[in-house]
Amino acid sequence: MNDRPGTQEPPGSLYAFSDITHRLCRVSCIRICKIRFWVAAAKGDLAFCAVLSLELRETQYLYDIQVSGSWACIQGFRSSDATLFIYISRIPSDYRMYQRRGRGSGNSRGRGRGIVTVSDPSIEQPVPRDIDEGLLPGVLRTLSRPRDVFNREVSITNLEYLGSYNWVDEAHPTIIVPGSPPIWKHRPLPYQVQADRGIAFIDQNGYRLPSSCLLPLFKAVDVVAEDNADVDIDWPSVDFVTDRNGLRKLMRWLDDTGDGDRPREFRIDLQLGGKGTVLMSRWQEKTWEPAGFSFGFSFEKASTKAAARCERSTGHHRIVQYDFDGLKMVVRFEVDACIETLAPHPSSRTGDVDDLASQLSGLSVSSTSSRAAANTSSTSDVDILRGGRQVPQSSIIELTTRSERNAATFDWKEQYPQLYLSQTIHHFLAIHQRGYFTRIEKRKLSDNQMNDIHARAEESFKKLRALLGTIQDLVIGHGQRGRLSLLCQNGELQVRERESQDSFLPDEVMKRFDF
Repeated sequence: MNDRPGTQEPPGSLYAFSDITHRLCRVSCIRICKIRFWVAAAKGDLAFCAVLSLELRETQYLYDIQVSGSWACIQGFRSSDATLFIYISRIPSDYRMYQRRGRGSGNSRGRGRGIVTVSDPSIEQPVPRDIDEGLLPGVLRTLSRPRDVFNREVSITNLEYLGSYNWVDEAHPTIIVPGSPPIWKHRPLPYQVQADRGIAFIDQNGYRLPSSCLLPLFKAVDVVAEDNADVDIDWPSVDFVTDRNGLRKLMRWLDDTGDGDRPREFRIDLQLGGKGTVLMSRWQEKTWEPAGFSFGFSFEKASTKAAARCERSTGHHRIVQYDFDGLKMVVRFEVDACIETLAPHPSSRTGDVDDLASQLSGLSVSSTSSRAAANTSSTSDVDILRGGRQVPQSSIIELTTRSERNAATFDWKEQYPQLYLSQTIHHFLAIHQRGYFTRIEKRKLSDNQMNDIHARAEESFKKLRALLGTIQDLVIGHGQRGRLSLLCQNGELQVRERESQDSFLPDEVMKRFDF
């Protein structure tokens, strides 16, 4: 295919555009990669095909497109030299049309874990928020990357499971506690899956509960603590409460040498709990997006089965506590799947209710924990359903998919911190050709290869430990009324102040950090 407009005119009426910012024709979530790409879709009795001169992810997929007149654009490009061809022809009969249908829920995987299909064919990507939203002008401080790091080894010790939950696609925020990840089916290879479709969550906690995305963590921990007599959390002694995602973003910034592409912009909002606990709240420009040209969601759905009473789950979250070289961390992260164990740990109160369908039809039970559930506002309260089973840490799996051509260059520098910072034992790398999965490379965190990868990442973990100490000192210095945010732009990590004094959590939850 020739990249220059007009040099190879396809059949039908051709419209060439060097400026793709015109509106009216939309193909959602196209991602720039390294191969030629054709987009075809039907509109009424006509078929439209967009031939792109950019190199993109996959080779032949149909996608929903809206066209009016001869003007067109494709959302998602940021390249100034992109050229788009639109021509009218009929779609070959052997093509398949991937439409976005039916509002409901499903469970799959992705960076937001979970996928929900939608019925409105005109749905567009959410408008990204301004990363400066709610921040006061001026920079309090620009942080430097630590140079003089610890001579000793920095490691994670004393890991303890605190709680877990599954989100359910309900109008009112609803979680299943303790919930369960999807169960790995050990399905024989090879098999074919369809391309992902629907809405993929980037941050499901922020999507479901934007006013207090940390609140489900505390709700779930409290409920599980009622079931597990051996779980005792001394909240005032905790140094950080955070999503794993925030730690990974900080590590990407730490690893930026300035030689290649800068790390993506990010923001993390901070608040002090008690005298020394730093609450790190995830901030995203958008909390969901249309599923892209990938197969990860569909692969998970085809390779796992829902746990009992978690059939309508849209994503499983797990909370653990560990010591990170003297810092007591409470970390929340998402889990793709788990290996079914011979002796699973049931929720002791699972029998207190009927099946999940009954709960979702109106018998849902609000959390009754005396420490966390009392009288939260309607904008931040969470309905809690009892169901699922507590699974051991040794059974959880991180699923990743790659095409055959990209598997050999899998980026362990990016992937390994995700496993280590949540102590996820199993990593399954599923390899495919256009959705036809032929093999799965299975590794454990304790494998020799992983030990070698850890050795190469050790310096980054030392820098992360030093940076967290700096962040904690900053937050403590600004006190309980301080509202700070970390803002990464153009390779710099700035400390900014927020306008609003709103708290991440209701007062009754914040009180647990007081001595």
